[in-house]
Amino acid sequence: MLRRILFLFLIIAFSCDKTKPVAQGGDNEIVLICSKFDKPQIESILSYILTDTLFTPQAEPYYKLIWVEPERFNDVKNYVNVIVAGIGSSPSNNGAKLIKNILSEDQYSSSMYGDNHIIFSKDIFARDQNFLIINGPSVTKIKKLSIDQGPWLKKQFDLLFEKRQSQFLFDESTLQKELEDEVFSKYGWSIKIPWGYTVIRDSAEQQIFWIGRDLPFRWLAVQWEKGLLFSDSSSVSNYANQFPVKFFKNIRYTDYKYKVEPSMFNDYGSWKISGLWESIEEAQGGPFISHLFYDEKKDRTYFVHSMIFHPGRNKFLLLKQVDIVAKTFYTEMVME
Repeated sequence: MLRRILFLFLIIAFSCDKTKPVAQGGDNEIVLICSKFDKPQIESILSYILTDTLFTPQAEPYYKLIWVEPERFNDVKNYVNVIVAGIGSSPSNNGAKLIKNILSEDQYSSSMYGDNHIIFSKDIFARDQNFLIINGPSVTKIKKLSIDQGPWLKKQFDLLFEKRQSQFLFDESTLQKELEDEVFSKYGWSIKIPWGYTVIRDSAEQQIFWIGRDLPFRWLAVQWEKGLLFSDSSSVSNYANQFPVKFFKNIRYTDYKYKVEPSMFNDYGSWKISGLWESIEEAQGGPFISHLFYDEKKDRTYFVHSMIFHPGRNKFLLLKQVDIVAKTFYTEMVME
């Protein structure tokens, strides 16, 4: 226990170094450093951690795995998400040799002969970085631990992704603060509105505020009504399905990969609705994420809808960016 506390202290002290570079690479990219012999087995282990897939309708993983040989460790150690992995202790396994050089003797021993097969830390070589070491004597032992710790580890990757994307999206010099304040003054709620978004519809009568950005196309709409207008997953689904037809006219949700699940939207208990939208009139479509929740203080049901249209290209990053904007929703005045 004392050794673990000291190790944690050293990680924190090392991580607080402001002279480190900001982490490089894409926020949805993960650099995997391991031997080519371990690669298939490590990728199988990571499937228990990096479980999310966006269907557009083609399957698109949330995170792109980029494999790198251990000899190139110094070239990529400053990237945003770095995983160094090894199985066994064979002298010919260059991934296992790298891990032995990175870890202290006690850490290496606990990973090989104890149960410390997954070692996660932050900001080791760069600021805003996730650094994960996966090491053990066998695939079976590592896999068992990855199943147990997978959800927590996935959350760490998601939190850093949202943090870095928020820094990119919400630069104070480019936020449309006047429009944000205008929405709050009119409706008693608002969101942060990045540069490039324009108002498509602003209707107090229909109680909808809809903004968008093109090339590629991104849309975000907030609609609200008085009272609690849903009670269970069935009523949530009914409410959600009527939304696009009612307000967009020529758009509907499809049954393919349609999903309704309990969630949290900021501090609100909510329902998350996700899947694919399609045009009723044209051969167009794409993914969407919506959130339905009730604000007891204002006695309002809110429906926050995000969708994109980006044919032939990867869509996860764009959809997550719009959803991050959606999650800046607030109903109390934000103090400067």
